Amino acid sequence: MKSEPDVGLKITFDCIPCAIGSLITLFDKGLVPGEKQEPAMRAVLAYFSRIDYNQTPPQMGKDMHRIIREVLGDPDPYHEIKMKFNNLMLSYYPDLKKIVAEAGDRLAMALKLAIAGNIIDFGPNQPFDIDKTLNLAKSIVPAIDDTESLRTDISRAKTILYLGDNAGEIVLDKLLIETIGHPDVYFAVRGAPVINDATLEDAKAVGMEEVARVISNGDDAPGTILKDTSAEFREIFGRADLTIAKGHGNYEGLKGSLGNIYFVLLAKCDYVAGRLGVRKGDFVIKHIQSPPGGEAYVPS
Repeated sequence: MKSEPDVGLKITFDCIPCAIGSLITLFDKGLVPGEKQEPAMRAVLAYFSRIDYNQTPPQMGKDMHRIIREVLGDPDPYHEIKMKFNNLMLSYYPDLKKIVAEAGDRLAMALKLAIAGNIIDFGPNQPFDIDKTLNLAKSIVPAIDDTESLRTDISRAKTILYLGDNAGEIVLDKLLIETIGHPDVYFAVRGAPVINDATLEDAKAVGMEEVARVISNGDDAPGTILKDTSAEFREIFGRADLTIAKGHGNYEGLKGSLGNIYFVLLAKCDYVAGRLGVRKGDFVIKHIQSPPGGEAYVPS
């Protein structure tokens, strides 16, 4: 067993307005009663006044949204939004499946559509256009494209672990997993509601069990913080031959982790884009692997 590496990105000052934007989204969507908006904002601002800047964005997001849920007295403020986008993306599914089936390279097309789905995120303080992004995905060239390496690793892997991100988006993850067609795939969701991240309820709503074994990671961070996940999840993470980590939160939490990991995401902010060496808005399929003989870090 290897010692713990320096895992994850550290938050910056720019992360603060982005995080507050997710709270304002709740206000704008009418999901927070008027009388609770000021108490929620004050509680969040108090948290940011004492925040540890050595932590990762997923840890910050976990702490912040626990505070919001406590103030609201609501365990899942985004529940209605998540169901809306699950149903919306399911309505797109037949047409998207046809696009993949007719593509010259089915895996490459399914990957690009899955990345396009990564735009469905109420964490960052920015609007998104699903139709525009899906149409763009058909012809876009990823700024980092390790598809060929991924194709090879899929063919060699006995077990694949796929880390999901947001509700709605997971319909595109389902299409990608279906396209991969591997017999032993685990699909991991968050252990409890946080922002619009996918949970077991969302996975069930889109029929994810049809293409993968669905598991919870046991934690309510909007990303993957290995030390906080369940023993079951860590065991699967440690033995998976290949991990596909979807979205910002998983990249922010797992960068630096040992293992055979492919980060599949849309670069939604300048900070993450800069760390990847791409531009904001770029599609990314990035392979990061342990040194030869490296062993995945699995916290005890």
